[in-house]
Amino acid sequence: MDDEAPARAELRYLLEQFAEVEVIGEAGSGEEALEQVIGLEPDAVFLDIHLQDRDGVDLGQELLESMGKPPVIIFASAYEIHAVRAFETEAVDYIVKPFSENRLEKTMSRVRKWMQRKESEMLLSQAEAFPAENLEERLQSLLQNVLTEQSPRRVPVEKNGKIVLIDPNEIVYATLEGRYASIYTSYEQYTSSFTLQELENRLSPHQFFRTHRAYIVNLNKTAELVPWFKGAIHLVMQDQRNTEVPVSRNVVKELKRRLGF
Repeated sequence: MDDEAPARAELRYLLEQFAEVEVIGEAGSGEEALEQVIGLEPDAVFLDIHLQDRDGVDLGQELLESMGKPPVIIFASAYEIHAVRAFETEAVDYIVKPFSENRLEKTMSRVRKWMQRKESEMLLSQAEAFPAENLEERLQSLLQNVLTEQSPRRVPVEKNGKIVLIDPNEIVYATLEGRYASIYTSYEQYTSSFTLQELENRLSPHQFFRTHRAYIVNLNKTAELVPWFKGAIHLVMQDQRNTEVPVSRNVVKELKRRLGF
């Protein structure tokens, strides 16, 4: 269930490659998804975190609570940052867009195991199958799977008329120069064809942070915090220039939390 038709079409195609899978419905909104799942009673549901009219995690929780035989739920999102919330609803997996055949094979393996377990434990409640004391361990294990399976995507940039693919870990910061983002590593500056928002969407939210409307920084490349005017601060970055990046006052608290203080 996804509010983006191309994403639904891509997922449908990939799922139809599995012999045991029959796609019996799809929906573009939360309410439509709720109606179809209750009416069709599927064995499994792929549910987007962000729907036009509903929060996907809340919808998944409602399905689990309202159906006598709820389906296996697999959440999907463009970001892995929502994984903990998703797994708290007893989701069997959490996949990050764009989908791939190899990643879906792992998902289907988990679905098969889950359904086999459900069949063999029909007389056990969900609480008995997954004791509360093991919840934290299970969340950590599943979250780690998400983080390790989501390999960083290289970023195409331009240098001297050539396209260069750089590892996101090499990026120190990026800034908006004109319409597009310029990307800085420790020793180089590159131009890109991304807006700053497009670049932010491509980078890991665990590692990168939007400090200002015109700046994104690599949290692993920060050296110092410098007090600035009226409660604002600047970040000193770990590059050869010791670049100072402005931090908007409204994100200072979140930045300090992300840096661990």
